[in-house]
Amino acid sequence: MFKAEWAKENDFDEILEKADIIFGGEGNTDYFQLYHPKLYSVRNSATEHLVVREEDGIKGMLGVFPAEMSVCGRSLKVDGFGTMGVLKSARGKGYMKDLMNTAVEASAKRADLAFLGGRRQRYEYFGFTPSGVSAQFSFNSDNGKHSIGGADTSDIKFSKIDADDKIVLDFIESLTVSKAAYVKRDRNLLHAILHTCRNTPYLISKNDSPIGYVVAGGENRMICEIELKDLSLLPLVLTAYLKNFELRGVFVSGNFMFEREKLTALEAVCETCTLTGCESFLIHDFVKVLDAFFALKATYTKLYDGKTVFEINGRGRIAIEVKNGVHSVTKTTDDANVRISPIEATRLFFGITAHLDFDKGIDPGLAANFPLPLFYSRPDFV
Repeated sequence: MFKAEWAKENDFDEILEKADIIFGGEGNTDYFQLYHPKLYSVRNSATEHLVVREEDGIKGMLGVFPAEMSVCGRSLKVDGFGTMGVLKSARGKGYMKDLMNTAVEASAKRADLAFLGGRRQRYEYFGFTPSGVSAQFSFNSDNGKHSIGGADTSDIKFSKIDADDKIVLDFIESLTVSKAAYVKRDRNLLHAILHTCRNTPYLISKNDSPIGYVVAGGENRMICEIELKDLSLLPLVLTAYLKNFELRGVFVSGNFMFEREKLTALEAVCETCTLTGCESFLIHDFVKVLDAFFALKATYTKLYDGKTVFEINGRGRIAIEVKNGVHSVTKTTDDANVRISPIEATRLFFGITAHLDFDKGIDPGLAANFPLPLFYSRPDFV
């Protein structure tokens, strides 16, 4: 039986070749280079992959890509699971199960949480479950016409970003790190990061001065990230965007619950709003992750007082308390009020349907604080 092992740098070309075949089909030679340039075009990421080999080469792989989030000044270590697949000729041998079990075990030793995209039931066997809350808005030409009152938008321009334009990339980075929470981005990889999932980033300027940026895909019909220095300009920017790309409408996704000013600006002018989960998450350190996202929620709303001791199967007991609006999350040996599995805990604390679990004996005051604003931004997806 062949077992999962960490790849070496000289495995990079074979990993890329096999990954392109698994996901893009025979003869495909650039699927992942275009989809994830930050992983496969500008650097050698081979050692961030687990692989299964047979005598004639690699048959399956799973990337475990380390990242870091800053949440209210707290640092969270994150593992992104991606590029998961087995060649058709080697399926049915248990390789993916071995890859996932090995990856989860390794991640638990080094990260606070992990995430992935994929079929829910397949990955819940390994502890991942859909969590976080993200808002998607639709904006059309009628919304633009009536929200800007006939204002001229000809001074707003959108331009592609050159990989060597240090000033523009520094400006983009400054907008990201000014937020209360964000995924840290390697400055040397920023241009590639903004092209994740075949997206294209555009600098937004007004009267030739930069005012923000947008990351768009789907022939520019889907915006997955938009940041502006002044969010009061959002209706003008979206209206100008439609005109610039000759579109009747656009979807604006990747808007998170802690971005209150942006949500308010979008809700005021957009046609529709849909709430959905972000990704499937696996929480390794509930204490650390809960503390960070309680702090983030406190930046935009009141925290309600209450206390509950949770026993999370296989993870021990934690006491969560809010007293006079101040939160605390600690390990404890106190008797548990609620006993739940790690997946149930993740959905309760961070899931869009958190309220469905409020009948399990949780203090009603504490329950009112859930879900917490767990998120992960699309350009940082793996």
